[in-house]
Amino acid sequence: MKPHSFFPRWLLLSLVLFAGVAQAQNEEDANAAQIDVLLKSLNTKYDIDAEGRVTMVHGYGAQILLERALEGEKTRSVTYSRGVQEAEILEAYTLKADGRRIDVPRDNYQTNTRGGMNGGNPFFSDNESITVVFPDVAVGDTTYLRYRLRDTVAIFPGEASIVDGFSAFSAILDGSITLSAPESLNLALEAHHLEALPVKRENGVMTYQWRYANPQPRAWDDEKDSGVWHVGESPELYASTFKSYADIARAYGERALPKAEPTERIRALAAEIVGEEKTPREQARLLYEWVSTRIFYAGNDIGIGSVVPRDLDVVLDNKMGDCKDHATLLQALLAARGIASEQVLIDTGRAYELPKTPSVWSVNHVINYLPQWGIYADSTADNIPFGYLPMSADAKPVIHIREAGTGDNVRVIPLSDKPYQTQDIRSALKLAADGSASGSVRVRLVGLAAARWRDYFMNLKTERRAKFVEDLFARQGLRGRGTLYTGELPQEKRLSDELEVSIDFQVDNLLKPRTGAFLLGALFSYDGGLVRMPNIDDSKTYQRDHVCWSGELREIYDITLEPGVQLTRLPKNLTRKSVYLDYKNTVSKDKNRVRVERALLDKSPGGVCSAAYVNAWNKEAAIVSEHLQEQVFFKRTPK
Repeated sequence: MKPHSFFPRWLLLSLVLFAGVAQAQNEEDANAAQIDVLLKSLNTKYDIDAEGRVTMVHGYGAQILLERALEGEKTRSVTYSRGVQEAEILEAYTLKADGRRIDVPRDNYQTNTRGGMNGGNPFFSDNESITVVFPDVAVGDTTYLRYRLRDTVAIFPGEASIVDGFSAFSAILDGSITLSAPESLNLALEAHHLEALPVKRENGVMTYQWRYANPQPRAWDDEKDSGVWHVGESPELYASTFKSYADIARAYGERALPKAEPTERIRALAAEIVGEEKTPREQARLLYEWVSTRIFYAGNDIGIGSVVPRDLDVVLDNKMGDCKDHATLLQALLAARGIASEQVLIDTGRAYELPKTPSVWSVNHVINYLPQWGIYADSTADNIPFGYLPMSADAKPVIHIREAGTGDNVRVIPLSDKPYQTQDIRSALKLAADGSASGSVRVRLVGLAAARWRDYFMNLKTERRAKFVEDLFARQGLRGRGTLYTGELPQEKRLSDELEVSIDFQVDNLLKPRTGAFLLGALFSYDGGLVRMPNIDDSKTYQRDHVCWSGELREIYDITLEPGVQLTRLPKNLTRKSVYLDYKNTVSKDKNRVRVERALLDKSPGGVCSAAYVNAWNKEAAIVSEHLQEQVFFKRTPK
């Protein structure tokens, strides 16, 4: 499974659900409120059979209110997996503002099919799409589309999950979700901000219906809406036959775990990868790095392949696979060396909790867990060192896949005890009376930033490497040149969490006029370092939790002044200590030398920080931000 390969049917509707931006009073004044599209109808009906197969009929009518929406509303696509679904357009037409109906002609349908060469099967995806081109569409017209998607195979035999909903930021006049299923399935239901209609029971079939109208949609407010959204805050429906997340783990594991059993080929490969290494943790690292760097990412949206890994021989023969394939291969390699591991289901988006109703569509990605060291590992992230995860994973709920499906399947990834990055930059700078400067920058990075920059430099083409320093200066409007030193970057050290680089440089016009000022900043700085602090805005009061991370940043500037150059004002000394961050700026002078030392310790816990914490952090960081914008004033007297 890759990110978003566990795709829910409702994702097909996303362009419809989020079509408009908000502030309508009613249909009459919607245009004046600058709404692009008014959804006159948005209705979906699901029929689940006893085998877990779902038939969905979806219909909508979208009135175009503004010219800028025309391009996006002239076409609409329906995407489905040919191996497990059938699709049919039931109705498509344009209703003109004067009441005329124009049906979409036969030639206005475009079907895009994915297949292999000479009739063979596709390797990545069997997704097909039908694109409808609406005729003669103008502002004021309404486009209508109704289509059916029918499962020919149950994704999880005997089980079904549905997630659907509406956008509070869209203008919707008539929305509904209808769900029918045999009473024997005993569906679990969870609805938020939807009007439930009376339940109907007929011939052993239960029919549920919810309605939704939103003529006065919500306008996006950065202070109120940016950040982490929780389950239950949006108009949404969860329906599932699964009784627990352990049942979801079992359903996935029944088809995935047998593929993770080590074969002779896997055992031989594992032995080759670890070589003479005897330490189990180092063996685990070597196996992780091999899968991460040698198995390229390739999706698997072919029928039930969206939830079932490929056979490992196929993965190894092609050196390609999606996240399920990566996780299954790594688990098999680890098992071949006697190292226990589990596959883990996680969401790659911004969901930091699971709904009470167990839904397979609440997760869309697979990683590994090594219980011996409490390490989570995502081998699809090919620039993440062993022992780290992408920072968005901290504090997310995960579903552990175990052989028996027993125990505590749902856990929360613990906060990392490592800072997102440690950055140490030491600059030596010599300023000349003619306005030129020369010097060097030495950089040491530890953590995720190190791996990211290592990956960047390893992929930097020779011609770009030669111009790296020149381009750094050019982006600041300066004429400069120099040499970048990264040392050897061997493939086997690609995922190291440490990196040291240096730059020697000359710049012709650093001090442009005879008197002036410049900001003291590192020539080379990762975008998570002190360079980001001047962008802090504490004028907003956020009402939602936000993702946060920690860091330790240090910058030292040794400045030598040649005859004819004076620094007439320097940034003031400043020391700040708080529960959020520590900052210290120290300036010392000695004849023709100036030394500036800056250190910042961001104490953010990582994961999700409360709105109160974020707002308090911003207030403290804004003080540092203001200090970092203090300029160095100079005066030069050329000979």
